[in-house]
Amino acid sequence: MRVLKVVFCSFLIFSAAMAAEKEPVNALIREESPYLQQHAHNPVHWMPWGEAAFAKARKENKPIFLSIGYSTCHWCHVMERESFENPEVAKVLNRYFVAVKVDREEKPQIDRYYQNVHRLITRRAGGWPLTILLTPDRKPFFAATYIPREDRYGQTGLLKLLRAVAATWRTKPSEIRKYADRVSRALRRLEAQGEEAKPAPIGRRVEREFVRQAKGGFDSQHGGWGGAPKFPRAATLVALLQLSRLEGSDPRERAMALRTLDAMARGGIYDQVEGGFFRYSTDARWRIPHFEKMLYTNAELIEAYALAARLTGKAEYRRIVRETVDDLLAHYRDPSGLFYGASDADSLDPQTGKKEEGYYFSYDETETLEALQKADIPDAKAKLAAYGMSSGGNLPDFRTHLYLKGKRNEAVRKVLARMRQSRPYPFIDRKLQTGWNALLAHALFSAAALDPRYACLGRETVDAILKELVYKGRLMHQKLPGKTPKVPALLEDYSFLVSALIDAYEANYDTKYLRKAQALLDEAKRRFYREGRWMDAEGNFSNPLDLEGGSYRSALAVLAQDYLRLAALEENRDDQAAARQILQKHSAVLREYPTAAPAAVLAAVALQRGYVVLKAPRDKIAALRREAEEKLDYPFLLFKAVEDPLYQACRIDRCFVYAKEMTPFLRNLEKSLK
Repeated sequence: MRVLKVVFCSFLIFSAAMAAEKEPVNALIREESPYLQQHAHNPVHWMPWGEAAFAKARKENKPIFLSIGYSTCHWCHVMERESFENPEVAKVLNRYFVAVKVDREEKPQIDRYYQNVHRLITRRAGGWPLTILLTPDRKPFFAATYIPREDRYGQTGLLKLLRAVAATWRTKPSEIRKYADRVSRALRRLEAQGEEAKPAPIGRRVEREFVRQAKGGFDSQHGGWGGAPKFPRAATLVALLQLSRLEGSDPRERAMALRTLDAMARGGIYDQVEGGFFRYSTDARWRIPHFEKMLYTNAELIEAYALAARLTGKAEYRRIVRETVDDLLAHYRDPSGLFYGASDADSLDPQTGKKEEGYYFSYDETETLEALQKADIPDAKAKLAAYGMSSGGNLPDFRTHLYLKGKRNEAVRKVLARMRQSRPYPFIDRKLQTGWNALLAHALFSAAALDPRYACLGRETVDAILKELVYKGRLMHQKLPGKTPKVPALLEDYSFLVSALIDAYEANYDTKYLRKAQALLDEAKRRFYREGRWMDAEGNFSNPLDLEGGSYRSALAVLAQDYLRLAALEENRDDQAAARQILQKHSAVLREYPTAAPAAVLAAVALQRGYVVLKAPRDKIAALRREAEEKLDYPFLLFKAVEDPLYQACRIDRCFVYAKEMTPFLRNLEKSLK
């Protein structure tokens, strides 16, 4: 019996050793981030960002190979398959470097800093995966995005690059250190320039310059701005639509926004089958997307289409909002009431067992025709041609990603949706993030005039944030379902959540939301305002924020809006002064390149024109809001329930319209606003 036990134990040890040989494990195995977990079994000896990795680099005198990405990033997956799963690359990295992985969604402040490094070194915009080489004392000396394993298309391959850097570090480390010192000095100069920028008053010219620049770069044929790749730029669309509501506005403001919304609604950037938007289009005509679906993209576009639906009454925009919300509810909502962050660009082809970009969303012509004919849909080929279907396809594998060339057909759409049910859905990153969920809540409240269920869903989302992402009294950045949140909130989490809390107050006039908004705003100032600058995070590794948007709207611009809205609702001049200070400190971008900061342009115009708070008794305020939003074309309205029996319209310093009845009140207010 004892012999059997010894044999059995030996077998288990042997099996474990064999398994270990088949599937290596590195230090990322202890991390919760889905992105870091994806790399936990690479043969590369990855370490998470932290002092342990930096101490190892210093002790062993090795450069740091820093790789930043996120779990649903297509080119991150490509670089992993080509290089980080490759034994030869792993051997070089492990021998000569300390390899560090960062999830840019978990630590966006680190990503923001090194994206700036990339722009400085390469003079080009960055992206993901982001590849940075650092000296052992963390001074950057090389930056790139995706790098192929071998030389390709004139680009040096990763293997050759790593070997060359390792050889130079062994033989001439002073050359690398001298260059790294120059980069570090240049970074300090750039930061100092930002500190030295002189605040200036903000005039009406901001609005005119924003519209002028938007017209100058507009693609009148296809909508949107720029060529390929083309991003939705939802904050720009919202700014144009809101500014078009002002007296004396340029009619082309609304025309540019609606032309873009129409083009995207018919394009492949919109999922014509299940609804929802992909992150961007790889072409200028919006037809072939990069197949990630991001929560922030959909949140911002829900707001844009909802606003367009309210301003035009167009049923098509209302449908886009409904289908996008339904897609989020179907695939991305957690039982907690929060929404997941993103889904992958790649999805599994069951026939080959390999992941292909866009497989879940695309169609084979023969297979699709058969499905339509089986469903007794007449003229199947013509109806599919209206969706851009062709025998050659429009993707590299001869499959077709659909867009609308002709008339939309609901019966066809249902068949196409059923065909997807047999396919594995793309990987979903189930991180629950405060800021992105707050962006969605804000969008849902913006859409509440179209359907009351959106206000209910927005309030549920805000309540879920306060329940799930506040730990021991402190707001947190994110968590995984069923886990305790560990990453403290960033400024963007505070900024976007305060905005959603103000919306929640206006949805049901429960003052707890207003009190919480003010408390978080005060807390944000204590945590992130240092020496006259707003920082993106706490701690030593943080960056000063500006008004320019990135993948989504600027957190600092939204913070200025938060201050202005709370100032008007609570008649708080200190909050108004805080908003003015933010906008004036960063007035250079508003004067010179306002299209880079559309959310800040709206805040600046709101500061100039003034928010107007409409007040009424609690039992009448909801009806007043419905009537006011239908009859008054002014973008800076707020609503407050009061005990006074009169209807009142007030700015921060005075009330200027009073009435006992709603109809004459709105009539007089309309005249006053003009």
